[in-house]
Amino acid sequence: MGKNAQRLFETFQPENYQLHLSPSKTSLTFSGTVTIKGKKVGRPNKRITFHQKGLKIRSATLVKHDKKGELDVPVIRINTHDTYNEIRLHSESMLYPGEYTITLEFEGKILEQMVGIYPCHFEHNGEKKMLIATQFESHHAREAFPCIDEPEAKATFDLTLTSPVNETVLANTPVKEQSTHNDEVSTLFEKTPRMSTYLLAFVIGELQSVERKTKDGITVKSWSTPAQPLSHLDYSADEAVRYLEFFTDYFGVPYPLQKCDQVALPDFDSGAMENWGLITYREIALLTDDQNRSVSNEQYISMVIAHELSHQWFGNLVTMKWWDDLWLNESFASLMEHIALDAVHPDWHQWESYVSSDITTTSSRDVYSDIQPVGVEVTDPDVIHTLFDPGIVYSKGGRLLKMLREFIGDEAFTNGLRNYFTKHAYKNATREDLWAALSDSSCQDISALMTPWLINPGMPVVKIAQQEKTLTLNQERFLLDDKPDSTVWPIPLLTDDLPQAILTSQSNTFDLLKPEYVVLNQSGSGHYFTHYTETSHREHIAKRIQEQSLSPETRMNILNDMYMLARKGEASVVDGLEVVMASKDEPRDHAWTLLLRLVGAASQLTEGSEHAEKSLKALRCNLARDWHEKLGWNDSPEDDSNTKQLRQTMVSLMIGGEDKAAIGEAQKRFAEVDDLQSLPAELRASILAANVRSGDTESVVARLLKEYPSATADVQLDITGAVTATKDPVIGKKILEQAIGKNGFVRTQDIMRWLAYALRNRYMRQEAWEFITQNWDRIKALLDNSKSYDFLPIYCANVITTEEWSNKYTSFFEPLINDKSLHRNILVGSADIAARIAWRTRDEQAILAWLEKNVT
Repeated sequence: MGKNAQRLFETFQPENYQLHLSPSKTSLTFSGTVTIKGKKVGRPNKRITFHQKGLKIRSATLVKHDKKGELDVPVIRINTHDTYNEIRLHSESMLYPGEYTITLEFEGKILEQMVGIYPCHFEHNGEKKMLIATQFESHHAREAFPCIDEPEAKATFDLTLTSPVNETVLANTPVKEQSTHNDEVSTLFEKTPRMSTYLLAFVIGELQSVERKTKDGITVKSWSTPAQPLSHLDYSADEAVRYLEFFTDYFGVPYPLQKCDQVALPDFDSGAMENWGLITYREIALLTDDQNRSVSNEQYISMVIAHELSHQWFGNLVTMKWWDDLWLNESFASLMEHIALDAVHPDWHQWESYVSSDITTTSSRDVYSDIQPVGVEVTDPDVIHTLFDPGIVYSKGGRLLKMLREFIGDEAFTNGLRNYFTKHAYKNATREDLWAALSDSSCQDISALMTPWLINPGMPVVKIAQQEKTLTLNQERFLLDDKPDSTVWPIPLLTDDLPQAILTSQSNTFDLLKPEYVVLNQSGSGHYFTHYTETSHREHIAKRIQEQSLSPETRMNILNDMYMLARKGEASVVDGLEVVMASKDEPRDHAWTLLLRLVGAASQLTEGSEHAEKSLKALRCNLARDWHEKLGWNDSPEDDSNTKQLRQTMVSLMIGGEDKAAIGEAQKRFAEVDDLQSLPAELRASILAANVRSGDTESVVARLLKEYPSATADVQLDITGAVTATKDPVIGKKILEQAIGKNGFVRTQDIMRWLAYALRNRYMRQEAWEFITQNWDRIKALLDNSKSYDFLPIYCANVITTEEWSNKYTSFFEPLINDKSLHRNILVGSADIAARIAWRTRDEQAILAWLEKNVT
């Protein structure tokens, strides 16, 4: 399904780029010159080939270096090969392996797609302004200059930028020297370390910053446009210092650069990007209101910063050789973000957050036949951007590494990592290099343990039967589309009852020290579901959840397993609802994420039933009322983060249950403020949604949409959630057209979020669907290069529970099946829909009967 990528690194290996770029904001073009020094390798032939995309090559010179000195080699033809994104320099004479210097002059266009070199738009003091920024991951450096655009082609870079005077110029390294010519400044930056092209970065424009220093003297700055309050940068700068210092100690390897800049960009496709020494972020991922603090926002920002800073080692210092080991970057960063937050903010109980986010994400994703494995073979560069699957490469890969860390112990894990970094610094590595380092430190065969988890898609369910001290375990692949699969994994059981035990076969029996019922996988680190096959065993565990005698992480992991077993038909949602009803006094907020997931399932599987909807509103209020009366609406100085977030959850439940007093309070608070920013940040989303769904919806929506363009990113997020919660489909249609229509005010980076939120709301789902299908060509043109574009079929599939909607999905997406970006997720979406319709068929009547009996 696509072309094979020739590895140009196998023909030419760059050592240094001297790159000079001159971007123009007025013409949205750039010109440049690059001098590439490196080695031609492989067989002699008459050409040297580099990557390029969309560039116009003005000239090329070629110099051969040998013992006799330098020899100019005439370039007789410059051949642009667009299919393979290549520029081929042809010579009349044979070019033998050896040292060469190639100089190319070129020019290109600055496009809006948020890859390559692109513009970021903002408004300040009523004036429209622009930054010029870059995004080269995964293979977009070729859109900025001719290069060998592959991870293995590491080289040093001497970057010079020409920019307007009085504008800030940032790149990976500090400024080496500057000179001014009329109204332009030429800035030469210090030579970079050896690194891959996708990590090169720069930002030009009006910027402001706050500065901190680490204990090792590293300068840390957080930057934004002047349109943002300067104080909103303080938190991110302080956090970056903490994580740089933590990772330096944890990895035992110093941060290799003199400075670390973090830049909040108004337009940015991903959440953030780990460019070495110049990390770029969405504004929502870096800026936080110091006067109206939200612990949830701060935790999110801390996690993103920790993720990107861990990449300065995992990915930047040591880089995967090719994209099939992308997980070496992303899986590790997805684990390290939690390890770092747990160390720096122990009061946050980060591993509870881990279960409610990463584990639920991957275990809902890794259950279909057509899902990709963590380590996926890549031959076609056009599909590289689809590899960044949050449920697999990030969450599953991170969970596998957490499983490994727990199995071998933190000491062996960190010692192995230190040896890995030391041996492969400034080089490239494969998974086997990492397994070798961890095998040495743990004295175990790590490759044998981990390779099956990487190369096989999917995850197992372990069926558990216990008779006194005898434990019988059976494993099979857990699939919602029930296709035959005989994969067997080596499963570390991760339980105190059986330390170091691994289930290596389809079935095995283990002897226990005592007859008490076991609970496997208590931390949730093991990438498998547990199915306790005996009623008495399940009742015992349900009682322990109610008593809270299991750790919060264990309670949450069991609830996740119950939810997934219900999806497959090996349990019922009703079983989960019984546990939910018995857990009203659950004190941990992240555990409520799992409890309410089961309530959400009941709501989705009975969608359209007015009686069920009314009963589920009452259920939400019943669950929340005691906590809501205890916690109220206002934070106290002594509140910890869990209390603040639990308060928000209970307010949200009361509003969702349409409690009159709660809605009245939300309306009162909304009416009292002139500036949405001043609403309590943790409660703002719930307050706004309550006002959209109750009272004068039209005037509330009009106010929110009017304030959206000038609001800060966190307020924009809350507005998005609120207006897409409307119960009026006519208003819903107007909202979509006004916000994300052809002349809409929403930035391209946020369109996918608006669509996903609108699809979840059954009152405006039809309008969202019509918007997608009628605007498909425009959506594709805007988002085709986005790492989220390929997830649109999943967002559509996630909300479908009927044959009628299934037919709509099939008729629209089936003709798009050959779109390489969408192919896998169209298939996964179809399987997801079929599984959910089957689930509804099985459970709907039982849920309705349970609600009739248990909710008044």
